[in-house]
Amino acid sequence: DGYSGADLKNLCTDASMGPMRSLTDDEMMSINADEVPPISYKHFRRSLRGMNPSVAQSDLQVYLDWNDKYGSKVTNELDDDDDDN
Repeated sequence: DGYSGADLKNLCTDASMGPMRSLTDDEMMSINADEVPPISYKHFRRSLRGMNPSVAQSDLQVYLDWNDKYGSKVTNELDDDDDDN
C-alpha cells in the first residue's frame, strides 16, 4: 500500500500517544504511569487516517522487479523433504 518501514514506525509512535491525547490537561499532570489507558486498535486507526504512504507505486515496482531478479524464491515444503534422503 506504499507504506515504508519508517511510515510504520511513525504510525506506532503516533498511536502510542493516543491514550495520552484522551486525557485532560489536569489528568495528564496528575496521572500515574500505571493508570494511563492502554493503546488500542482505535488509536492505530486514528493515526493511520492522518498518514499518507511515502513510497510511490513506481518506486515500489523497482523493488518488486529487483526481487524477481535477485530475491529469494519460495520453495515447496516437499522439496525440503527430498534433501533429507
